[in-house]
Amino acid sequence: MLPKSIAYKIYWAGRYLERIESVCRMSLLAINNGLSLNAIAKELGLNDESELINYIKTSFQCFREDVRSFADEKVIVQVNSLEFLIDSNRSDLQSYFTQLLNGVYSVGSSLEKFFVEVRSEMRIRAQQENQPE
Repeated sequence: MLPKSIAYKIYWAGRYLERIESVCRMSLLAINNGLSLNAIAKELGLNDESELINYIKTSFQCFREDVRSFADEKVIVQVNSLEFLIDSNRSDLQSYFTQLLNGVYSVGSSLEKFFVEVRSEMRIRAQQENQPE
């Protein structure tokens, strides 16, 4: 049975990972079309490129905290690899965001494998089952 608190953390972990993926995709699109990252930052309500990077880092920190509550060691290793990519050299932005996007895919793949392995242990109850007798 899947406790409500774990389901909540799984949901938010997915949302934070999606945010990182979206920023990477938008940044790559901007770079490939000759735009600066400041334009992407402004679209997200941020001031500049440095705030965009901080947004990624903050989203990752929230993601990591949620994942720690339910994931196994294999997933945590992938999460640590993603953190390394986030903190890596940003001299070539296209390469940086491409590697970061690949890291996001690796973490997502690890999470999928994790849930396939533990799926038999998790069971979401129907609404009727949650009602007191």
